Amino acid sequence: MNVSEETIEATLDSNGQLRLTHQPQMSPGPVRVTIRAGAAGGPRRDIADVIREIAAEQRSRGFPGRSAADLRGEDGARLAEDAERDQELDAARCGASPRRA
Repeated sequence: MNVSEETIEATLDSNGQLRLTHQPQMSPGPVRVTIRAGAAGGPRRDIADVIREIAAEQRSRGFPGRSAADLRGEDGARLAEDAERDQELDAARCGASPRRA
């Protein structure tokens, strides 16, 4: 009987699903899984890690996301719209202010 063993770091989600840090290097087939709590003080994920994970998951599902150029374009359009609205509000305030003698 040829027994193969591999240790892979993983995260256990609240729904019981395991997220492996990399794909096992074993042939497909039945396996036995033992779950052991990770050592405290191990590698911690920061916000950048979480954002990269989310982006990778979205790409794997066919959602490539928006490019930096798309985001800059949207920001520019939003700023132009805000400036136009500010001008309209300023004009309305000037025309609607009562004159006092």
